[in-house]
Amino acid sequence: MNDYWLLFDGDGMCRTIDGVARKADDRAIWRRDGDSFVAVLDSSKVLPAASVTARPAPARPPSAYLEELREFGFTVLDGLLAADAIAELKRRAYRELEIHQQDAIESDGRIGIQNSLAWSADAARALTNPVAVWLLESYLATESIHFCHPPGVTAMRPTRELAGTFPDEGWHSDYPYHPGVFPDDDWPEAPAYGLQFNLCVDAFTADNAATQYLPMSHKKRHWPPREFNLGGTRMGEGLHRDVAQMTAPAGAALVYDARMWHRACDELNSSDEDRFAILNAVAPNWVLAFGPKRASAARYLASATPALLTARERRDIRRFVCDRTAAAPADVPELIRPERTLERFRRAG
Repeated sequence: MNDYWLLFDGDGMCRTIDGVARKADDRAIWRRDGDSFVAVLDSSKVLPAASVTARPAPARPPSAYLEELREFGFTVLDGLLAADAIAELKRRAYRELEIHQQDAIESDGRIGIQNSLAWSADAARALTNPVAVWLLESYLATESIHFCHPPGVTAMRPTRELAGTFPDEGWHSDYPYHPGVFPDDDWPEAPAYGLQFNLCVDAFTADNAATQYLPMSHKKRHWPPREFNLGGTRMGEGLHRDVAQMTAPAGAALVYDARMWHRACDELNSSDEDRFAILNAVAPNWVLAFGPKRASAARYLASATPALLTARERRDIRRFVCDRTAAAPADVPELIRPERTLERFRRAG
């Protein structure tokens, strides 16, 4: 059993060996010792359990996830959603479907459920987890980040007609690494300008269509070639011999460099159940949003969710989804607005 803990004050700030912080690196990880908590990095730092609010931390030190992300462009950050929060989030998601999408497809594809922050405080808490925030900011080399679209709940429905088929298309890199966004499609080696931060409400497994990806492909720094999208994906064969699936336990987050070649494989959900996730595209806050966020932000602000969050969580949600896009620094590429590149993105598959 994991014995790592995050400790919080009344505003939701993390207790560290130095004081308090809005995000959690290794200095904010504690172990339980009777009626006290002892800092993992400094056993002389002890806090009475009665003086703090404790929540389980991910199973490894934050630095281990960052090291893995930097080396492989991909990591699984576990422990962001507890079992009771998962059950409640799915209950509310199905309620939203019942109210707003009674004609949604029941198999062979994905459906989106909007405005998750307005109906799920659990989603908001998970997306502002202080270890996750530290990881995202550290990899993107900036403390000023935002989400490029509202957090989107998706349900991968069971496969019926697509079972046993190998559909063409689907391989891509994520925003802002779309065709036509960067000048001359020249993707800088460093720093990174985008991460996917996808929360696995359900476990991602081989038999429920866990995302396919080509390991280390983020280092190629270009969009998948056309031939990668032809003839269907047969893992282990031909061009796709090194393709794997992004598997993770329920409640974890798949965090990967947006340049990574990957594909949603609707045809592989043989589990006979829906598989829920919350998708997020994260970038420096000057990178233009990929989709409109104003209406979703308004729904969140008018909902009951903000009152259920700590001051720290509210501040993070505001800057992630509510604040305006910042002015671009002088020393960064001049990105092209997403709507002007949409047709080229569609043509690229």
